[in-house]
Amino acid sequence: MQSSGKRTVQVNVKMSGEDFALLKEAAQRLWPDAVISNSGILLGLAKIAAKTVPRRGKANREKQT
Repeated sequence: MQSSGKRTVQVNVKMSGEDFALLKEAAQRLWPDAVISNSGILLGLAKIAAKTVPRRGKANREKQT
């Protein structure tokens, strides 16, 4: 892992208008007073979801690929 600063990674996401409206509604409920961008909504919710995924050992990840 790098000890220097964070690096920027560009990510493109395709989703339906209905799916994005659902994400915006969820963000509004979680952070009602926050002024956040569309990308901030996606990043924030994705990070919350990623933390709920149980960690697996390297051997288990290699089996799945």
